[in-house]
Amino acid sequence: MTLPQTTATMHLSATPLLVGLLLLESASPIVMRHDVDRARYLELARESGGSFAAVGGGCGTFIRRAWILTAAHVARTVRVGRHVTVNGIDYAIKRRVIHPEFEIDRAVLNDIALLELDRAVPDIEPARLYGESDEVGKQIVFLGTGWAGTGDTGMVDGAIDKAPRLRAAQNRADGSKPGYLRFTFDAPDSPGALPLEGISGPGDSGGPALLFEDGQAYIVGVSSHQDRRGARTEGLYGAYEYYTRVSEFRAWILATIGDT
Repeated sequence: MTLPQTTATMHLSATPLLVGLLLLESASPIVMRHDVDRARYLELARESGGSFAAVGGGCGTFIRRAWILTAAHVARTVRVGRHVTVNGIDYAIKRRVIHPEFEIDRAVLNDIALLELDRAVPDIEPARLYGESDEVGKQIVFLGTGWAGTGDTGMVDGAIDKAPRLRAAQNRADGSKPGYLRFTFDAPDSPGALPLEGISGPGDSGGPALLFEDGQAYIVGVSSHQDRRGARTEGLYGAYEYYTRVSEFRAWILATIGDT
């Protein structure tokens, strides 16, 4: 979905896929470096994907055993009564809470929402909410499932694997604006490029930017939209990725779910 008078695009897809981890209907790729073995992105996902959830046409993150954090523009497509399936067991979505000041018509503002399930899900590893304001400069992990692409071709011509796989990529927060953290997809020859540099793409909306400290996952951002910076398609090197800044919404989240 392209926003008026900008090159920003939302990462929402309606393509149904079955994802073996935590699922509804989702299509969500991670866009990777073109010069790195793709198996390394799969391995990073196996190490860091314990809180990941697929919701509607996007993604989300378990922050409690019965609560999923996602983007508002994803949540508004999800119907109460639908199910998340975890380890073969269905969990119904019983409540959807979209931020009351969510805006998408003229700009993307307050793009954050919560989904409550009908009961707690065992055998997951909820991420903790990050509450500090020192995210810029820190290395994080993005997560997503589905078609994969690379930064040299982007997502129009760059789908290299259409199998439904959970992938992860590294990036570093390098800027912010009110309500958002910014990430840049650095090319391999850039001084800032990480070994598993990547960015989210179509369908990744609502997915997490995770910070790991002492083995604990903290969610610092929720995937919202991308500025292609004049490029023909999403996912090319040099694109900006904007994630809703969780630390700015932590009080609203805790007021909604209860500080449990």
